[in-house]
Amino acid sequence: ALPAELRTAVRALVGDLDALFTALGLREESFAVGVLSRVVAAELASYAPARNRRRMATNKASVVFVDRTLDLAGAVGHHGDNLAEKILSVLPKLPGHKIDVMVNMVELTALQTTDETCGIIAPGCLAQPNDPAAKALWESFMNLKQKEAVMEARRHLVEAASRENLPIKMSMGRVTPEQLSSYIQLFRNNLKALENHCGLLQLVLATVQTLKHPQTSKWDNFLAFERLLLQ
Repeated sequence: ALPAELRTAVRALVGDLDALFTALGLREESFAVGVLSRVVAAELASYAPARNRRRMATNKASVVFVDRTLDLAGAVGHHGDNLAEKILSVLPKLPGHKIDVMVNMVELTALQTTDETCGIIAPGCLAQPNDPAAKALWESFMNLKQKEAVMEARRHLVEAASRENLPIKMSMGRVTPEQLSSYIQLFRNNLKALENHCGLLQLVLATVQTLKHPQTSKWDNFLAFERLLLQ
């Protein structure tokens, strides 16, 4: 049985729906998906004014009641293997922004610190509207699976390093955060290369920091568990 307060709310909803259907001259046929939806549909079916209206109304209509209680499950789920979603979820928010994150730029400097919250160096971010390579890479992060996205990050880095004549060697196989970091290090002492590819480097740094973040392994475990539940 429903709590008294919820039962009152359902009856109020049914009364409002009946008033709407009366104004539209509808004779509805109700369908329900979900427990609460069935309660609402049953209440409407047995509502005396609604029964009288259905006898007189001439316009037929199908009404589908759908429970939205599982919407919360979608919002907190760990959907798919998407690198962009992980970056946005794991890295700290950029102050004053809702959909951008702080990228730790210390790795591109000579500053020696293990403090990830070090505020001496201004943070990087994901928004790189003036860097075509960075924009293309971010689209890859959004549209490709994580494995393919990190391979794209490596490819973009190798191409950028080659254009700057940096001593980089393209290696095949699995891409690791350590490998990406070693490629990034090549840009650190070349100010011109750093300036030319700063946007791209910020996105790759975001990738490295996300892959190394302890929350990422938890994310993968949650995703595996959710897939198991859905089998």
